[in-house]
Amino acid sequence: MKRLLSFGTAAIMFVAACEIVLAQGSANVVGSWDITIESPQGTRTSLLVIKQEGDKLVGAMKSPRGERPLKSVELKGNDVTMVMTIPFQGDEMTITYKGKVEKDSMKGEADFGGLASGPWSAVPHKEDAAPGAGTPSPSTGTGSSGGTGAINISGVWDFKVETSAGSGAPVFTFKQEGENLSGNYKGQFGEAPISGTVKGNEIKFTVKVNAQGQDVTITYTGKIESKDSMSGKASLGEFGEGTWTAKKKQ
Repeated sequence: MKRLLSFGTAAIMFVAACEIVLAQGSANVVGSWDITIESPQGTRTSLLVIKQEGDKLVGAMKSPRGERPLKSVELKGNDVTMVMTIPFQGDEMTITYKGKVEKDSMKGEADFGGLASGPWSAVPHKEDAAPGAGTPSPSTGTGSSGGTGAINISGVWDFKVETSAGSGAPVFTFKQEGENLSGNYKGQFGEAPISGTVKGNEIKFTVKVNAQGQDVTITYTGKIESKDSMSGKASLGEFGEGTWTAKKKQ
């Protein structure tokens, strides 16, 4: 009986010792990280926060555009796998980050729903470090590349512009390549080229027109609300300011 007790005690101690060794061999990813992700559309840095909740890891990526939770975080030894989903062309895309955890860093490869891939790396977050615009989107592979978000606004849009002097309904044809925006304006002031940028869900572009014999630069700023709508403000120089809404032609 004593031998059985001694054997049982030894077995328990052996199992406990093994658990300690395994725990010591596993990397630690809990905390805040500055994660840099590269995609065909450029490089962006976000704040990655991973927490321990019970027996599982949870996480989220934070940027000036908001916070997006991770679907799962798994750590096996030094191998880490993080999965998240983002809206993409009216559907959801799964992004999988796989990599290795080292003493003060992580790095690996990101798979953007099978459409593209790119390297990622992370270092412990410093309070004075400013995260960038968030997770980049992959190329759709159809020749129209997105900006820093998942929506590409290339196409024809019907605008409604309201000012104190009246309203207008210009039509804009946009061509978006990464963050660069070009295209054409057609409205009551004739036709003219446009130029601007798309950063995340923020859009800004200008068009130079001739109004009553005077050259006027109109600046449009606003937010992309979905793949089919956006809105914002227009600055018409000496002619004042206004608001605008836009719908994409189907």
